[in-house]
Amino acid sequence: MSGDSPSGLAEAFKRACVAFLVGAVALYAAVAVIEIIWPALVLVIGIAALVGVPVAGIAIYRKMRGGW
Repeated sequence: MSGDSPSGLAEAFKRACVAFLVGAVALYAAVAVIEIIWPALVLVIGIAALVGVPVAGIAIYRKMRGGW
């Protein structure tokens, strides 16, 4: 079996290390992007909540009262 040879194990270890490195870089990049857009993201979600909660409340109230 080729997976049991020393060169096969070394190659598998090297691939695992490269995969781990690529994953760490991707995670670092994702965190950097979120840090950049964080204020705008909070603002948009806050506005959506301020608009969405009353609209949902009115919709639920009208649905329960029977008229739409």
